[in-house]
Amino acid sequence: MKLVKVSRQSEWEAYHRIRRHVLFDLRGLSGYDDRHPDDRKPEHLPLIFVDGSEPVGAVRLDFTGDGNGVVRTVAIVAERQRQGIGRAMMTAVETLAMAQGTVRLEVHAAPDAVGFYHRIGWEMVDAHRPDPLMAKSLR
Repeated sequence: MKLVKVSRQSEWEAYHRIRRHVLFDLRGLSGYDDRHPDDRKPEHLPLIFVDGSEPVGAVRLDFTGDGNGVVRTVAIVAERQRQGIGRAMMTAVETLAMAQGTVRLEVHAAPDAVGFYHRIGWEMVDAHRPDPLMAKSLR
C-alpha cells in the first residue's frame, strides 16, 4: 500500500468519491463540494492511499508553516475499515510530513474517530469542540 499525491483526473475522482461517501453519505450529511478551493492550494496535499491499484483511503495534509501540519478529511472506504488500513495510511502520512520538515501534526477528529487516533499515538488537545482537536509530535 502507498500514498499517491492526487494529480490525475482518475485520482481526483477516487479522492472525492471516498471522502463524499464515508464522510458525508454514510453520516447522513449533504453539501460535499468536490470543487472546494482548499483542495487545490499549493500548501495542501490531497492524497489517496492505494492497495495495488485500488484506492482504499483519502486524506489531505495541509502544511501550515513553522513545522506544523494539519491532517484533514481522513476516510477509508467502508468495506475496508477495521483492517489496519487507517493505521497504515496515517503512518504513511506521518512519514511524508516528516520528510517535508513537519514536527507536529494536528487533526480535528470526528468524535467516533478519537479512539482510533488515541491508539496510534495522538494526544487530546481540546475535547470540548464538536470535532475534538488532537495532536501528535513527530520528533
